[in-house]
Amino acid sequence: MILKNAPAAVVKAVFDTCFTSTIQIVLESDDHGEMQNATECLAAFISGGRQELLVWGGEQGSTLKMLLSAASRLLDPELESSVSLFVGSYILQLILHLPSHLSPHIPELIAAIVRRMQTSDIAGLKSSLVVIIARLVHLSAPNVDQFINLLLAIPAQGYGSSLAYIMSEWSQLQGEIQGAYQIKVTTTALALLISTRHPELSRIEVNGHLVKTSAGITTRSKARVTPDNWTKIPLPSKIFALLADTLAEIQEQVGDDADNIDEEDSDWEEVQNGDATPQDIMYSASVPSNANPSVEHLNAMAKVFDEDEDDSYDDDLAKNDSLNEVKLLDFLTNTFVNLWDSDRPLFEYLCQGLTNPQRVAVQKVLRK
Repeated sequence: MILKNAPAAVVKAVFDTCFTSTIQIVLESDDHGEMQNATECLAAFISGGRQELLVWGGEQGSTLKMLLSAASRLLDPELESSVSLFVGSYILQLILHLPSHLSPHIPELIAAIVRRMQTSDIAGLKSSLVVIIARLVHLSAPNVDQFINLLLAIPAQGYGSSLAYIMSEWSQLQGEIQGAYQIKVTTTALALLISTRHPELSRIEVNGHLVKTSAGITTRSKARVTPDNWTKIPLPSKIFALLADTLAEIQEQVGDDADNIDEEDSDWEEVQNGDATPQDIMYSASVPSNANPSVEHLNAMAKVFDEDEDDSYDDDLAKNDSLNEVKLLDFLTNTFVNLWDSDRPLFEYLCQGLTNPQRVAVQKVLRK
């Protein structure tokens, strides 16, 4: 409470008195409440002190070492998930305010994030760590290809590479991510990933849509013992559909119905590539995918467009991130148009996995 929006002099005074003790709690405590509050406190220290924080500790490098040690403990896969609940907001502050100091440690950080995610049973914790990976994608730009290569080089138990594991989780969790800032970061990061057209992305298969069984009524007891069955689709197809989902949600939020399409009279006939137009390609797609964002996700999406309100982002610690200035509609529009212009065959292939509302949404931006 003292650190929030405090001037640098106050942050330093609190740092001199409490920082080392707060670090000690994170490194030694097993109490959930203590750990969560200490994690939030460390995030506030970084947000308020920024680069100056590193010289307040006296001995060169000692403060950074303590901050990294705290991150390592919070990502310990042996800890209960609830203890690590706020580690995402803490690491986000390291990325935003100490990027050059964090950069040499990114491979170890990613490996620790993967281990923490694989042992977590809390979707909220996994989602917060997906946001961190997404922010690292932005940090790597314009060399996103190199970041993908880094993920490929880091192993993940049961998946071969961290890229395969992270994208499997990310593609499933995207529709559940809450917070306007978090949605903006993850959505734009997915757009950056697919824009690379990295060949390894196509080699990864993720869950597509849920296969419904016709074996009568599914009781609760049956649901517990019968696992869900999903179709498997290439990762680029999933990302493309997720981006189209978000685009459709944006258009609904802003009331973009000026280009209504009479879908009842549309035959969605196949066209030849040589004479294809953006509209023709969109009308040739017909394969459905799963698109069931949560109510919380939709509510958060609404906040993305409320750019003028002071509380448009529910995470005060992220208010200084330059990504807040990104207009999501423009970003997605440019992504789809650039992909259409630069790789027509890929675009046509990816359109085959869209639902009818998704196709209509993408067609609107191609017609403008």
